[in-house]
Amino acid sequence: MMMNRAIINFDTSVLDMIHNHSLEILYDTGIRFYSEKAVDVFKNRGFRVQGQTVYFEEKEIDNALKTVPAEFTVKARNPQKNIRIGGGDCLMAPGYGPPFIIEATGEKRNATLEDVHKFCKLVQTSEYLDFNSAIVVQPDDVPTATAHLDLLLSTILLTDKPIMGSTSSEIAALDSLKLAEMIWGSTNEPVMISLVDSLSPLQYADESVESLMVYAAAGQPVIIHSACSLGTTGPITIAGSLIISNATTLAGISLSQLLNPGTPIVYGLGGSPTEMRTGGYVNASPEDAQHTAIATVLGRYYGIPCRSQGALTESFSLDYQAGMESAMMLTTAALSGADVSLHTCGIYGSMLAMSFEKFIADEDLCGALKKLMKPVEFSKDAFAMDLIKEVGASGNYLMEDHTAKRCRTEFFEPVLSCRSIHTQWQEMELREMDQKAGRILENRLSTYKKPDINPILEQDLLKYLNQRKGL
Repeated sequence: MMMNRAIINFDTSVLDMIHNHSLEILYDTGIRFYSEKAVDVFKNRGFRVQGQTVYFEEKEIDNALKTVPAEFTVKARNPQKNIRIGGGDCLMAPGYGPPFIIEATGEKRNATLEDVHKFCKLVQTSEYLDFNSAIVVQPDDVPTATAHLDLLLSTILLTDKPIMGSTSSEIAALDSLKLAEMIWGSTNEPVMISLVDSLSPLQYADESVESLMVYAAAGQPVIIHSACSLGTTGPITIAGSLIISNATTLAGISLSQLLNPGTPIVYGLGGSPTEMRTGGYVNASPEDAQHTAIATVLGRYYGIPCRSQGALTESFSLDYQAGMESAMMLTTAALSGADVSLHTCGIYGSMLAMSFEKFIADEDLCGALKKLMKPVEFSKDAFAMDLIKEVGASGNYLMEDHTAKRCRTEFFEPVLSCRSIHTQWQEMELREMDQKAGRILENRLSTYKKPDINPILEQDLLKYLNQRKGL
């Protein structure tokens, strides 16, 4: 029996209104593409274009949606770790894009390549993370122009889970495909997934859209995500923000299918309120969670796998705020039916910083939610009718074989959370969560084992990296 993960639903009439209003914006206002290459694709296909703005008719959007697959598999270097997107699982990846690290002391510093290596090791040894982010952090100690190569190589060598390609530029996307070809021999099947974010309102930057074009031409999956800040880069209402973000995502989907019908796509949509007193961006709000839930409904409406936010927080420490906000966001994503969730481990402060200690803490949240989403077993053995009759009203089940056989696998066992009586808690050497997370972090990194890779392939990858860097 599968658990119904949808916690928010709309009448079809509401979804039809969102879709039809989006179509109206696409037809009347259009989407601006800051890429001549993208604009030329639309011109050559007979779309109405004025300067950098492309206008869409309903039939053009409908034709694109018809060719997007409902499910697809992304191969990993280790075939046992392939992931099926759209198959009913909520697949999780860690934080994406932060330039800073928040230490357990609360101090903020720039991220480094060594931090990237540590996070890759944590991803590899994680029981709950399914793939790694393209930019788990942005290292400031390597050249910006080639940082994507360092990030990709770190993920490839230090993990054997599925990878994300770079979308920082067209060149970075081509580099990503080249490295993938060196590993798999070809890219005829999905071997990486990448994230393309639009600009709000109603725009695509040239770097991101040209990356999208590279991956679409190669048939590689792309998460196309649009979002706005309510009240600044989009309307202050959720309904209004849904329209501009949905319209922008649909335009990106249209481009992908024009280039290569059948390109796997993950639908993405989000939105967060603006702090009206400061003009700042606010993460992990109820409105943010509502966007996450509605995005999954729209994904199902279009028959496309959907992406959500993860364990986000505005906090900068492992306090109640961090736990409350992270749990609200990730639980909403999981129970709404999100297929892919980014930022599930380690994120602090408006997605600007990563924390090793929060990474460890968030894994417990990920594990608890994966257990929550797991179908309840209703087999003959699970009902245990014979045992219930045998024990009756006068016994207990602690020493029964049925309990012994299942006691190590039946329940979710948190690594970090406290499950003890008060006197034991008082006597704990490490009582605070950040301290316990630090101890677990040390053990994880010290026991890490690099996954096997053909030494010749590793040398070829390093050679390509050095050539691209001009070394």
